[in-house]
Amino acid sequence: MAVNWAAPTQPWGKLTPDGRSHPLADHCLDVALVLRALLDLPALARLGELSSVQKERLCVIAFLHDFGKCNAGFQRKAEPESRDTAGHVFEAAALLLNDKLRAAWPAEWEGLVGTLCGWFAPNDDGDGALQMLLAAISHHGKPVSVLDCNAAGLHAMNRHWVPPHPHTGSYCPMQALADLAARARSAFAAAFSAHAAPIAATPELQQRFAGLVMLADWIGSDTQFFPYRASDDENRFDLAQAAAQRALRTIGLSPPKAPGWRQAKPFAEVFGFAAHPLQHLVAYTLPADDAARLTLIESDTGSGKTEAALAWFMRLYASGQVEGLYFALPTRVAARELYGRVLRAIDAAFDPPARPAPVLLAVSGYARVDGAPILTDPVGTLWEDDALAQRRENQWAAERPKRFLAAPVAVGTIDQALMSVLKVKHSLLRSVCLDQHLLVVDEVHASDTYMSELLRVLLRAHINRGGSALLLSATLGEAAAAKLFDRETLPLAQALAKPYPALATRSSLMPVASGRAARTVTVEFQPTLADAPLLMPLTAALLQGARVLVVCNTVGRCNSLLRALEAHLAAQAPQLLPALFELNGVRCPHHGRFARPDRERLDAEVTRRLGKGSPNGPLLLVGTQTLEQSLDIDADWLVADLAPMDVLLQRIGRLHRHERTHRPAGFAAARVLVRLPEKPLGQYLQSRGELNGPAGMGSVYADGRVLQCTLESLTGQPQIVIPQQNRERIETTTHPEAWAALGPLWHKHDDYMNGGFLADLRQADRSLMRDLPFGELHYASDQGRVLTRLGDPSYELPLRSACRSPFGFALDSLTLPARWLKGAPAPETLLPVATAAGFDFAIGAFHFSYTRFGLEKNDARPAAR
Repeated sequence: MAVNWAAPTQPWGKLTPDGRSHPLADHCLDVALVLRALLDLPALARLGELSSVQKERLCVIAFLHDFGKCNAGFQRKAEPESRDTAGHVFEAAALLLNDKLRAAWPAEWEGLVGTLCGWFAPNDDGDGALQMLLAAISHHGKPVSVLDCNAAGLHAMNRHWVPPHPHTGSYCPMQALADLAARARSAFAAAFSAHAAPIAATPELQQRFAGLVMLADWIGSDTQFFPYRASDDENRFDLAQAAAQRALRTIGLSPPKAPGWRQAKPFAEVFGFAAHPLQHLVAYTLPADDAARLTLIESDTGSGKTEAALAWFMRLYASGQVEGLYFALPTRVAARELYGRVLRAIDAAFDPPARPAPVLLAVSGYARVDGAPILTDPVGTLWEDDALAQRRENQWAAERPKRFLAAPVAVGTIDQALMSVLKVKHSLLRSVCLDQHLLVVDEVHASDTYMSELLRVLLRAHINRGGSALLLSATLGEAAAAKLFDRETLPLAQALAKPYPALATRSSLMPVASGRAARTVTVEFQPTLADAPLLMPLTAALLQGARVLVVCNTVGRCNSLLRALEAHLAAQAPQLLPALFELNGVRCPHHGRFARPDRERLDAEVTRRLGKGSPNGPLLLVGTQTLEQSLDIDADWLVADLAPMDVLLQRIGRLHRHERTHRPAGFAAARVLVRLPEKPLGQYLQSRGELNGPAGMGSVYADGRVLQCTLESLTGQPQIVIPQQNRERIETTTHPEAWAALGPLWHKHDDYMNGGFLADLRQADRSLMRDLPFGELHYASDQGRVLTRLGDPSYELPLRSACRSPFGFALDSLTLPARWLKGAPAPETLLPVATAAGFDFAIGAFHFSYTRFGLEKNDARPAAR
């Protein structure tokens, strides 16, 4: 049955739910002029040296990014009752690749495409103009490949382009295409009238261009900058050109230009203390040359690497070598913890208008802009209050995770940066945004082969395009450092001779004097992983007024210990129960299985109770790996499960971290109690060579070689002198020569781990983006297998009915480990059933509870009804 479809006078490009439309040619012009503005930002548009005419020609390609919307099926979307509608991406590819449609091209379009072909130098990969057009129409984030086009069935799309069609009415798609071609010629006349050398459309240029068009399309589609056409006589070119400049300034992509504006204040004025040797080196004397575009700072935890990184950024920013900063942390907790410090430093370093703005907390669900939560009203809302309107515009980069890297200064997880080199949607958008930044990667370590390989590829690409990166680590071994710097691994003897603390560039290795006195940490051992023998020592420590941090390798061990400790104190020393860590008066542990609102407040409470300026007095916090990295907290005594040496040194970094006027008797010297398995580690090796031990030894920490070397190092030298022994402790536990010396018992495990290492490398290779031209560049449809980190995937599941956590905060979703369902499908929502302790819910035969201990799987009992 034919639809009564009213033909548009001109094709629309944007449409609101209430029926308002924006002409397609206007939207194409908006996006092209944003691209033109982006091309004048050299740190962002790393396309090589381009003349003004060549830039205009790229703007013509960008103008054509939405030509697929000329098809009648797309235009019919304006009619709510129409069923025979179409998209515009594969429809555009059909027009380019389908011979039948090519034969029907109008003369204006055919002439335009013919002209485009002369703009690009011949290459071995095919038609450069066609590849650039495919790059432009891929602006929704996923490259349009020939494989995808074949799967989409391009011939089926012919009917949307070539009349007659019963649903087309008087609208002629080919005439709309001809009109769009004419508009492109008139808008960018210089591209057609002036001479310029052909552009070399290399795969790299195509990919950078595609990322820029994605960014331009996001900006050019935002009605707060580009309102819909108001009248027929509107000068859209002038309006869009001015809007593009305003948008880039507001978002922070276009930095201050005036001389001296970018100069930060002196180090001591920014941070409130004089720079120690490492900080002084990067703030004032390290040559900011080509070799320093990849720099590694190795120094012990709490030694001021964060301030050094910020000082390095301020130098590079002042000299125009970078236009922004992305501070990448290993976890969301670490990112949220560091964000406040970065924000305070930027505020202190720059006076308006020199200050890079906004400063973004780039963590999904926790995003902050200049310290404030983002406004959640729909895009396009008219803000009557000028301050709110400005705030709404400034939060542009915060509104979508894929736009986080567009912020001039952002603090987030390493995942956002890694996604710029993976075959995931909008990776090219992330990549071009990252190009302008100093990429700071904090807590670099070598325990994850997959992530290390992704980081290696990311650094190589970023540096090769002229970017700058700074790596921070307290525990990076020689084998891992060599891979990141693309060099051969030094023998163990030479690795041990390297200085520590140190600063390394691509051409030099410099010893750095420690800014702190040496610390001696005494390692003691509990020869069992059981909880019972630990209860009395913990009680005694609290009686002495100590602040105690217990770090367990698994959530199950963490919760079990806290339950045992509560029962013990209730029976033996009830006056000490208030010394157990609590949130809103509710005792609890700290780990990763809390709902987002609870976790955010738990993190803040940890900082309040154990951070700088926190009160003395007895306190015991039981947690997991969430406490070991990037947290500026201080404990009198540390208790930890056996873990790899680099991990243990991170945990020890929370011990005696701050200068405090009072520490309880017996804790004036730093001590750590390491809980050991009852049997030698070799007895937990299985027939295939895998490790299967208690306390995450084999699951959380799969490499038994590192654990065995760590155990031998600690028992052989139970006093660790920091930082003097850091290099020795790391190299003798992570260097391949140290593993080879373990003996024949570990040979099969060595083979097993090497097999896993190769499997992780293959997975990384499959996930990484290729240096291929558009048409060949292909992302699999199933994006779920492309991950920034391997391990335990999870489901974010909404709650069907609102409820409150045991701490009194409103919850709307929970994160559930996928392995808990043992292959069963996850539901769309969860139905919580209130209990005295919190709430329960069921998924098929599996039952779960959420209490002050976080999310737990109840294997022994059904959910409450």
